[in-house]
Amino acid sequence: MSSYKPQYENLRKKIIDNNNQCKLELDKITDDYIKFCDKMEVAAMDLIQTHITNLEERLDTLKQLSSEYKQNLQTGTAVLVYDSVSEIREMDSDIPPTPDIDMAEFTPGMDRLSHLKQALGNLKLPTDHLQAGLATGGHSDQCPVVRPKQSTGSGQASTGEVWYKLRDRPTVMSQFTYPDTITSICPTSDGRAWLCYYYTHTVKLINNQGRVIQTIQHKRNIWDISLDPNTGRLWFCCWEERSICEVSTSSKPVIRFTTESRPYSLCVTREGRVVVGTQGRQGYKVVMYTVDGRVLHTHIVEGLVRSITQCGVTGNIAVVVDGKRISVYNKTLQPLVHYRGEGIQTWGSVTPVDFGPCTVVYDRKGNIVIADTTRKTIELISGSGKYIKTLHTNKGYQGVVGIQKGDVLWSYLVLDTGKWGFKLLKYYSD
Repeated sequence: MSSYKPQYENLRKKIIDNNNQCKLELDKITDDYIKFCDKMEVAAMDLIQTHITNLEERLDTLKQLSSEYKQNLQTGTAVLVYDSVSEIREMDSDIPPTPDIDMAEFTPGMDRLSHLKQALGNLKLPTDHLQAGLATGGHSDQCPVVRPKQSTGSGQASTGEVWYKLRDRPTVMSQFTYPDTITSICPTSDGRAWLCYYYTHTVKLINNQGRVIQTIQHKRNIWDISLDPNTGRLWFCCWEERSICEVSTSSKPVIRFTTESRPYSLCVTREGRVVVGTQGRQGYKVVMYTVDGRVLHTHIVEGLVRSITQCGVTGNIAVVVDGKRISVYNKTLQPLVHYRGEGIQTWGSVTPVDFGPCTVVYDRKGNIVIADTTRKTIELISGSGKYIKTLHTNKGYQGVVGIQKGDVLWSYLVLDTGKWGFKLLKYYSD
């Protein structure tokens, strides 16, 4: 005991010291950012004030010329009147343009926890008998994988590190009609959502009542969309021109790279990679690119990849293959899990023929939400491919889904009224 206690004291001291150092460096970065903002504000205000001064001087001159013009009209000759008119008109041609001032932009980090852990350092925990003494809330340098155990009727589930409680049935936070057909949805962190339909050239941003806020146009059909988890910017792929595009700050689509095979689906990862489901002469593939189009990893699959999502907990990547199964890969596209509806008991034991996933999305617990068009349900499975619960069964058609920050599930479906629309659902109690 006497030999180990000082080691743990030293361990705690190192963690606290590094934490204090991280705080100082973060304060320094913040201070630098604030100073940049202050300088840019002063420069912008000086530029605008100079423009205002120029306009005021021109206005004074015009007032003086106008007075002289009126006097010449009353008492002057035709030549003086002509000269006055000419002088006033000459001033119109060189009106100083309004200064074009580009606003500075700040994009808050969307994945702060993993970056902060990386900055602080890794705490490597033993994997032997000492783990038995750890509390279930402990954290390690490895992100927890959700492996729920069967629970009581309250819907509570647990893992070695994560506890959560499911609601008996999802709570409908909001629902509204939406007339357009949707094949992909990406909710934003501020409660809106980007929508696209792969037979149109547009992407639309709507609020949580269905009102269109913004429309992005492109020259080709947009087949799938994804939000960069770090910058919040919109990416999309085009089947016909084999392009992967990013929407710039000016809301203008920019082609970042083209693919050898036709892209059908995509997902921008937190590591700054672009994972694309493609179809070409060599068959169907999942390909991981850098943002400038360099191929990093490739995996051949047995069907068209219809949906791609990344886990914010483990970094694993889940895809829908051919509308028949879910495949989970690690960060280098090594296969981990294949799921074909095992464990679902809604119709008895669900066979692969009954299982028809169209969309997969990870929630913040590391669980996978699946929209099943065959049985008109929304299913929840763990990241390791274990069935947890049927979250929702719809009377009409069940379409694509998306996850908003805070695990608010956007579900595109036929409402009880028979009209197309959205339901926003909460299925965790916390």
